[in-house]
Amino acid sequence: MILLSSIINEFKGRFFDRYKNYVLPSHKKALQAMVLCRQEHGLHMLAQCTDHNCGKQIYIPHSCGHRNCPHCQNHENQQWIDNQLSKRLPAQYYLITFTLPKQLRDLAWKMFRMS
Repeated sequence: MILLSSIINEFKGRFFDRYKNYVLPSHKKALQAMVLCRQEHGLHMLAQCTDHNCGKQIYIPHSCGHRNCPHCQNHENQQWIDNQLSKRLPAQYYLITFTLPKQLRDLAWKMFRMS
């Protein structure tokens, strides 16, 4: 499995060189959080077995908790998807995609914003 942190570390130099005029401080902060997410060299929490005979302790790397981190948000995303799917009606669904003529786009956008 390829870790997101390895991808960020490999490409962030070229990314910042190419988009340095567009990268916001919040983008840099997000990338840095994702680099440290669940890494051995980052923060850890102590987990201990609750069985009195065991008493085993292990250190578990902390998650970054950033809202854009796929490691941290996967569980919440899946819960949201499951919740939305449970609201479906018992019927077949179809996705229809169409493009509005340029002359109607402004009107459609205004109607959408009013609702």
